[in-house]
Amino acid sequence: MSLNPEFQRQLYLEYSPARLLGIPLTLGMIFTLSYLIDGHQLGPATAKAALVLFLLISLLWGCRQAGDSIVDEFREQTWDTQRLSALGAWEMSWGKWLGSTVMVWYGSAICLLVYAMANDYPAALPSLLFFGIVTALLMQGSGLLLGMLLSAQHGQVKNTGIYLLAVLAFIYVAPWLMNIASSEAHWSQALKTNWYGFSFDALSFQQASLLLALFWCAVGNYRLMMQSLGMRTQPVAWLAFNLFLPLYLGGLAPDVDHALAMVALLVYAALTYIGISLENNDAMRLKRLLNYFQHSVWQRAAEETPMWWISLLLSVPFALALSMSDDTFGWLGRVFHVYPLSIVLLVLRDCALYLYFFYGKQQQRALMLTLLSAAMLYGVLPGIFTGLGLQGLAALFFPLWADSPTTALVFSLLQTGLILVMSYRRWRERI
Repeated sequence: MSLNPEFQRQLYLEYSPARLLGIPLTLGMIFTLSYLIDGHQLGPATAKAALVLFLLISLLWGCRQAGDSIVDEFREQTWDTQRLSALGAWEMSWGKWLGSTVMVWYGSAICLLVYAMANDYPAALPSLLFFGIVTALLMQGSGLLLGMLLSAQHGQVKNTGIYLLAVLAFIYVAPWLMNIASSEAHWSQALKTNWYGFSFDALSFQQASLLLALFWCAVGNYRLMMQSLGMRTQPVAWLAFNLFLPLYLGGLAPDVDHALAMVALLVYAALTYIGISLENNDAMRLKRLLNYFQHSVWQRAAEETPMWWISLLLSVPFALALSMSDDTFGWLGRVFHVYPLSIVLLVLRDCALYLYFFYGKQQQRALMLTLLSAAMLYGVLPGIFTGLGLQGLAALFFPLWADSPTTALVFSLLQTGLILVMSYRRWRERI
């Protein structure tokens, strides 16, 4: 059986005698120090050192290595050669994912072996190994995903975003795994998680959730690699993820009326923002899409359909359902009103505002300018008019402060229509 050529290539790039000998020697010196601290035995200091080193190696180094495996291709201008190879998207994805981190797992395996020998709580070891390994794979896959987004989609060859992801992952995951490794880990066996009224063991539910996250990470890498290789794709995976995520999170929502609809509305709003910020928003793509619609070429139209369109359209039925319910959001408080249809329109307005800046002369600043404009529209201007006692003008800029859903809807329509017209005119100038 032959190895995946990309996996084999990554092995050749990552392997070196210096690393093969240097990693165990360096770790051996650290563990020797902890061995002496423990009184010439494998004790708590050695176990903690092994666990911390595993997290540093598998999360920080692993995430960076996976992301650099694709960023380096663009930095060294070898990606075009990769695209001409006969490898498919899946072979390329997992070849880079696992091949680029082979030395990471070499060091991580040593740390886990030492931890297993020094650990005083063997009952917690299986859970720790599962969560540690799967979480590391997830973060490394996320690093590869981010690397493709930065380089293949946006043409960036800097890995600052990957470093930031690795640091955030370490800060979030390290205390969680430390808690699993503690003597109190067996307490979690008695904890239960309620999901749509069904009670599940908390530890088993977390394990299943982590595996689902790893699955969707793999799907995301595969689909994004297909786009990076120039293969035609339809947004089926994005649609499936949009259907899955609200259903999953809806089961964890508080037991209130219309909980699933509220979760779906918030999730689709978030996915719309994420989709448009990650999407290829080239002006000619929209022109091709409209041309396909005009000539009823539905397959090509599906291939060119932006992901954020799907998320935004899926939010509409839930916004309508919530709008027809009575006092759905009363438990949220009285800081501002929550009008579902107005929220959908404001999301559309924000997306149109982003496209307005994107179709300008400085596309790289579109996100920053959109965030600045959103701060003005959502906070600064309404705050100024509220301070002056002009509540009507405050609601004009932030319709959720209006006293009635009709007023909020009218103000939202005015804003959205104005920004859409501005974006359309700038789009016409680009094409």
